[in-house]
Amino acid sequence: MNSMEEIPVGADSFLSDAGALDDGLRLGGAGVWRWRIDSDRLQWTRNLETVHHLPPGSFDGSLASFQRDLHPEDADGVWQKIKACIETGDPYRAVYRTSPRLDRADVWIETSGGIVLAPDGARYLTGVCLDVSARVRNERQLKRILGQQRAVARFGAFALEQGDLQSVLDEAVRVAADVLDVPLTKILQFADAADHLVLRAGIGWADGLVGHGTVGIDRDSQAGFTLLETAPVIVRDLLCETRFNGPQLLHDHGVRSGVSVIIPGSEARPFGVFGIHARAVRIFDEADAEFLQSLAHIVAGAARQAAAAGHRLLLMREMAHRAGNMLQLVNSIASQTFAADADTQLARRSFSDRLSALARSNYVVARGGWSSTPFAELVEETLKPFGDRVTAEGRNVLLPPELCFDMGLVLHELATNSMKYGTLGRPEGTVRVCWAFRTRADGTRIFWLEWDDVLSTAQQSAKGSGFGSKLIGALIERKWNGILSRADAANFRIGMEIPVAA
Repeated sequence: MNSMEEIPVGADSFLSDAGALDDGLRLGGAGVWRWRIDSDRLQWTRNLETVHHLPPGSFDGSLASFQRDLHPEDADGVWQKIKACIETGDPYRAVYRTSPRLDRADVWIETSGGIVLAPDGARYLTGVCLDVSARVRNERQLKRILGQQRAVARFGAFALEQGDLQSVLDEAVRVAADVLDVPLTKILQFADAADHLVLRAGIGWADGLVGHGTVGIDRDSQAGFTLLETAPVIVRDLLCETRFNGPQLLHDHGVRSGVSVIIPGSEARPFGVFGIHARAVRIFDEADAEFLQSLAHIVAGAARQAAAAGHRLLLMREMAHRAGNMLQLVNSIASQTFAADADTQLARRSFSDRLSALARSNYVVARGGWSSTPFAELVEETLKPFGDRVTAEGRNVLLPPELCFDMGLVLHELATNSMKYGTLGRPEGTVRVCWAFRTRADGTRIFWLEWDDVLSTAQQSAKGSGFGSKLIGALIERKWNGILSRADAANFRIGMEIPVAA
């Protein structure tokens, strides 16, 4: 290997004390090289390989060796500047990356120099090389962050002016794909059933998936794992991931790396998940995650704004509608409770309890502006007087407000029945109530609920002659076209299936 020490001293003014210069350059982190223009041989200081983060012996003294160390994307630009320097005699300066390697980050080199004439008339192109990787990374990081901040500001202005939520979602995934330079972006929204996420907006997915594709929320999927985390989830390589397997959706599209964040919701439940994905292994950092989270917060604000606008319109219509319905229902309850042969004190107490149940149901539904209502909150509010005597099992699914209101009355009547004949009228034991969305064989989507009173006497509870039984039958079977079923068991168990729209 040629070294700077092998350059003949006095051949030109390039070197006067080879050893001292070599040591000084090594301490200063600079490498020096020169090329006799009419040859294919190079000379350099021994530390030039160190500057380029290469093992000893990587340079063999040829132009081909130098060219191999240039990143393919930067090589043409470097050679154009060298050729211009040779043709014009003007100094040159170039910044380039060395050949890429999987075991290290990009190495950035700055080289500068010019033409030197030797006493014998030979022309040498000389250069000094410095490792400027840290400086370039800092500059690029600053430029990247500023670009992300400008994109967030533009998207925020767009979302404030846009009244259509879907347009905001579509713009969000487009901005994420453009700024982060990824082929796949998605926004997943919680379905009303709260048991899966729907692909509401996205770029790069197979035809027909956006608007219809679904992803589970179990911990085994990236989206499900993200919902359980308080911080963004960054995936270096999905094939090596140990925290989760990833849904089939990602594997079908060849995803390797990505970032996902939670899109906050209006209350306890998030709106969904915002994700970006790459098919090649990429190193996404905290700045990328923060940028995605900023977009997610703007999406959350737009979703709240759209929901609030819808709630206002709905509330105005429902207030008039519900006032009439409520008065009719109170009148019906009163006429049935205060029958001619009814015990006055007992009737007053029953009427008061039923009005309280009406008030609790109305409170839960009205609190959400008569929009889709979390059923678990209704169960908690309606059965609050019984504390831990009732075991509730089911996701916090969303029901239509009218159905949720009626289910509050049904739960009250079932609890009243249990106080008369079953567990809640005894000092010990618990009642179990569970619910879920199900799909029948014919594709009909139903809301299923079961009330299991283990200490109740089935023969007494299932007579069906009281006002409570008649009210349940009228609401479930006639109003909602549902099905009531009672189990043939010693205890009182009643199930109900109510068709609901998707």
